[in-house]
Amino acid sequence: MAVPSRRSGLVPRDEDPGIAEEQVPKPAVTQLPWLQLSIVYWVQLSEPMTGYVLFPIINQMILEYGLTNGDEKEVGYYAGAIMSAFYVTETLFVFFWGRLSDRLGRRPVVLTGILGSGVTMVMFGLMRTFVGLLLSRGLSGAVNGNIGVLKSMIAEMTDETNQARAWSLAPVVFASGATLAPIIGGGLAHPAERFSRLFGSWDFFKAYPYFLPCFVASIFPFSAFVVSALFLKETLPTRDHPRKAAANTSGSSEPDSDQAEPSASTPLLQKSDKPKPPPIRSILTTRVQIAILNYGTISLLSIMYSFMQPLFLSTPLGKGGLGLSSAAIGWILGACGLWNGLFQGLFFPALHRRLGTKKLFMISVCTYIPLFVLWPLMTILSSRTGFITLVVKLLLASSRGCSHIFITSAAPTRSSLGATTGLGQTVASFMRVVGPALSASLFAVSLQRDLFGGFLVYLILIILALGTIAGGTLLPTVMKKASEEAEEVE
Repeated sequence: MAVPSRRSGLVPRDEDPGIAEEQVPKPAVTQLPWLQLSIVYWVQLSEPMTGYVLFPIINQMILEYGLTNGDEKEVGYYAGAIMSAFYVTETLFVFFWGRLSDRLGRRPVVLTGILGSGVTMVMFGLMRTFVGLLLSRGLSGAVNGNIGVLKSMIAEMTDETNQARAWSLAPVVFASGATLAPIIGGGLAHPAERFSRLFGSWDFFKAYPYFLPCFVASIFPFSAFVVSALFLKETLPTRDHPRKAAANTSGSSEPDSDQAEPSASTPLLQKSDKPKPPPIRSILTTRVQIAILNYGTISLLSIMYSFMQPLFLSTPLGKGGLGLSSAAIGWILGACGLWNGLFQGLFFPALHRRLGTKKLFMISVCTYIPLFVLWPLMTILSSRTGFITLVVKLLLASSRGCSHIFITSAAPTRSSLGATTGLGQTVASFMRVVGPALSASLFAVSLQRDLFGGFLVYLILIILALGTIAGGTLLPTVMKKASEEAEEVE
C-alpha cells in the first residue's frame, strides 16, 4: 500500500483528482522569479546560438576545406552527417544528464553543459577535417544535457498560476537565437576578406576563415557560464526542506513549519542531503509513458514540418512547391520564427488560462491537419493561402508548451523530475534525428513517383497528426501533485 508523503507544489498539478482542470477555482497569480528565470533563458539561448550559427556556413566549409574533393553533390551528405552528430549524441546522453541532475542538483549539470557548449564551439571553428568537425559536434551534443535540465528548473521555479507565462517565453528566447545566429554565421565568415582593415594581416583568419563566427557564438555560453556560476540558485528540492509551493492549491492557509519561501536571502535549495532518485522502472508510470508518447509524436510532427517547409518553398511551382529563391525563403523562415516567438510570448499564457493544458494541446495538434491540407492547395492557388497558413502555424507551438507542462507534471516523485524530463527529451532528440530524413524521403518519393498526385507525404502527415490527436485524448485533464518521496509499505 502506498503511503503518500508530504507534497510539494513545485510542479503544477491539481490536488483533487476528481475535479477537472478547467473547474478548479483560479488562485492568484504568483510573481515569477524573474532574475533566476532570466539566467535560465540566457543559458537556453546558447543552444540556438551555437547550432544555428552553422547553417549559413557549413556547406561552404565542406567545399572550401576539400572534404568532398570538389563534388558538390556530396556536400549534403557530409553536412547532414555533421549536423546530425549533435542530435545523435544528445539522444544518447540527455537522459544521463537529467538523471545526474536528480542526484547532484541542477546547477552543476547546467554549468557543465554550457561550459562544454562554449568549448566545443571554439573547437569546431578550429577544425578543418571531416572527422574533426564530426567529433566536435558530437562532443557538443554529448556534454549538452541542459535542454532537459532547464525544463526541470522552470518547473521547479513555477506553480500552476504562472507556469504558462514562464513556458511561453522559451519560444521567444529560441526564436531570438535562431534569428541572430545565422546573421552572425554568414556575416562574420572570412573576416580577412570582409574586414581587411582589421583582420587582413592575420594569417590565422586566412587559415581558419570560419573561426570568428564560431568564437562569437561561443561568447553566449561562456557568458552564461559566468552569470550562472555567480547568481544561479539551485532549484532541486531536498528531502528535509522542500521548497514552499508558490501557490497553495489545496486550499490550506497554514504552510508546513519547515517550508521556506525562496528569496534573495533564502536559497531555492536548503542545505541538506538531497533525496535519492528512484529506480528508472518506478519512473515509467502510465502517466509518464502517455506524456512522453505525446511529446515524442508532437516532436516528430514539428521537426518534419520544420524540415519540409524549406523543401516545399524551394521546389519549383510546377513540381509540388512554390519555387521561391533562397533569399525569399530566408526571409520567410526568419519572419515565421519571429512571429511564432512573439505569439507564444503574448498569447500562450492567456490561452492556457482560458482553455486549460489539455484543451489547448488538443486544439494546437488539430491545427496540423488544415496546415497540411493548405500546403498542396498553395501549389494550386499559388500564394493566396499563404497568410492563412501563417495564422494556423502560430497555434502549433502551443502544443510544445503544453507538452512541457505534461512532462514535468507527470513526474511520479519530486526526486525523479530530472530523469522524467530527460526521458522525454531523449525521445524528442531521437525524433530530431529521424524526422528530417523521413520527411525528405517522403517528400521526394511522393513527387518522383507521383503518389496520390504527388501529395502522399501530406496524407501521411495528416494520418500522423490524427494519431497524435488520439494519443492526446489519453492525457490527463487533472495536474496531480508529485510527492517528494514514494514509499511502498508492504
